[in-house]
Amino acid sequence: MERKLPKKVVITAGMPNGNKGLHLGHIGLFIWADFYARFMRDRIGAENVLFFSGTDGFGSSTDEKYRKLKEAGEIDSTLSEYVKHFHDIQENTLKDYNISVTRFYASCLEPAFPNHKEISAYFFEKMLKNGKMQKKSTQQFYDEKLKLVLNGRQVEGKCPIEGCKSEVGYADECSLGHQYNPCDLIEPKSTLSGTTPSFRDITNYYFSLDEYREILNNMANEIKERPNTHKFLVKEMKDYLVRPAIYVAKEQKDSLEKISFTTNFEKRYDEKKERFELLFNSIIDRDKACDLLRDNGIHYTTNKALAPLRITGNSPWGVPVPQIEPETKDLTFYVWPESLWAPISFTKTYLNEANDGQVWQDWWCSPENEITQFIGEDNIYFYALAEPAMFMAVNGDEKQNDDDLQMPNIIANKHILLNGLKASSSGAFKAPMADDLLKYYTAEQLRCHYLGMNVNNTAYNFKSKAFFPDDFQNTGDPVVAQGNLLTNIFNRIVRSVLYSIQTLFNGEIPELLPTDEVIQEANDIVKKYEEKALDFKFNEIIILLDEYFRKANQDWSVRSKSQDQEVKKQLIADTIHIIKTGLLLIHPIAPKGADLVAEYLKADEKLYNWNNVSKTFAEMYPSVKSFKFLEPKFDFFKKHPSQL
Repeated sequence: MERKLPKKVVITAGMPNGNKGLHLGHIGLFIWADFYARFMRDRIGAENVLFFSGTDGFGSSTDEKYRKLKEAGEIDSTLSEYVKHFHDIQENTLKDYNISVTRFYASCLEPAFPNHKEISAYFFEKMLKNGKMQKKSTQQFYDEKLKLVLNGRQVEGKCPIEGCKSEVGYADECSLGHQYNPCDLIEPKSTLSGTTPSFRDITNYYFSLDEYREILNNMANEIKERPNTHKFLVKEMKDYLVRPAIYVAKEQKDSLEKISFTTNFEKRYDEKKERFELLFNSIIDRDKACDLLRDNGIHYTTNKALAPLRITGNSPWGVPVPQIEPETKDLTFYVWPESLWAPISFTKTYLNEANDGQVWQDWWCSPENEITQFIGEDNIYFYALAEPAMFMAVNGDEKQNDDDLQMPNIIANKHILLNGLKASSSGAFKAPMADDLLKYYTAEQLRCHYLGMNVNNTAYNFKSKAFFPDDFQNTGDPVVAQGNLLTNIFNRIVRSVLYSIQTLFNGEIPELLPTDEVIQEANDIVKKYEEKALDFKFNEIIILLDEYFRKANQDWSVRSKSQDQEVKKQLIADTIHIIKTGLLLIHPIAPKGADLVAEYLKADEKLYNWNNVSKTFAEMYPSVKSFKFLEPKFDFFKKHPSQL
């Protein structure tokens, strides 16, 4: 069945923090998103595609890192200037990798900040009006030594969620995104003073995310049936769509039985794990039970169930909450929710700059459009659960209407490991920065390698001869393997055709059409390519192109040996059609190299328009009788100088 293409597409690629450059995991996310953006521009028209990302400027991690550097005398700048420094670094890295973002803004900087403030107020007021927000006074960490309320990264401890493998837990979420009550954080320490913090009652606004468990469960079931869903996404979603639970070891049975609970729950005993499981109907009931257990000195862990999502915070470094109630005075938005609607702010900013009469709703609120967001697996809780629930809350109706915010299509990819270990810029095992990779590989080699990674359902182990030379003394560098598709195979095809025309036919292109068989094979690969692109199976596209170009090379090796000039003319006509088709398909992968080949073919951008798929090169460019002269030993797709 033929897929129905969207009318417009908005693509996002997450938002890197405003206190660092891009590491090898970040750039992978951008490459995957960029491939899809370029493919969609060629497929449905560039005017119908927007691709946004930006620097996530707010949040305690940025504020805290800036504070430490400022105190140490290592920087002399404002916090905004500090973020701007990293924003520029991130943007330059994206340019070096040929990432074609429509705009790369920063949520805390001009020109996006005023629009981000406006969109943040829009979400807050809509959710409040529609009865999906609650004011809660909760215990938050307080540094007695510094007389300061602590937020986010200002507190570190161990995550209390059972089975969590995060390296660190912060005030109310761990490095893997698990949410919990601050009181449950194990062994908390203030990062400001190193002391154990106390608690103070602080009032904030919370989104009633836990009320959406059944709706989100139905949505997860629907997502599971889509052909382009990465299957682990649904599993991760389902892990949170369960009844809230408390787990207590069997050794504490006597203490547990002495407690008079004020809430109803179902108690089970798990023989295998030797623990009691207390299952609740609501997160509020579970929290009350947690308080009782804690007061009675009983150790426990909890599961990943949905919890109310904190919308506001008390950090002065944040988007101010609109002053519509006395309680909102001096509050700012918690960084996670405001980063989820930031792409809408970026859309509004861009359309205001374009001044073409369009508004952000034209892109985000039509069932004919598609919102596709590329994320890492750590962020599934926020993008696949919290975000759609907040969109529903803003819409004010569980039923999806045509003028409502549309539910985004979440493309979650598994981790990229480095030599078998999870790498990040904040964890114990540091990932190489994206700029470091360019010291050893070209951008197009890396784009091919990332697109060749099978991160749809399994973590990918990034192995590099440049970083681990001892592991590859007698073998090739796996990072360049997919890039050989361009630097060796396709490069050879193009050179063979151009050199043959120059030497055998005085630069004149033989006036022959490709055979029906060649045309049919081209049409077949275009169809398969599109199916895999729409299913986000980018690694299979690399395999598909490798097979197609290798077959063309083998055919050239055989037929070019013929002494019959007519055979060679037909071979050139056939191979030109393969090159023409190949350029259409390579363009989203290696745009600069594709443009260079097109320049030598005297072709223009309509070469990448999918409306011309069925046409031959001669039909598209009847006036082109000769190609640009190709110098000896010329490479369209170059290897990195370190590899020569």
